[in-house]
Amino acid sequence: MARIRFIEPEDATGRVKEIFDEIVEVEGMVPALFRAYALVPELLEANWHLHKAMMHQGKLPFTLKESIMLTVADANRCPT
Repeated sequence: MARIRFIEPEDATGRVKEIFDEIVEVEGMVPALFRAYALVPELLEANWHLHKAMMHQGKLPFTLKESIMLTVADANRCPT
């Protein structure tokens, strides 16, 4: 059971909807963490920019970064 309310993509409006649309375009879905960040749109936007920089730039391949991220999320029993 979630302790923090999420903003679901179908309920998003304004800037949150724009960012969610971009997240879906890049990631294929809006992960739970971003749905929680959406409660504070500035937090959502800042963390989306951070995530894009961390996951899509640098020397490690995206697939390795994604594997690490998914392994940690699974170990912590994070919702999708």
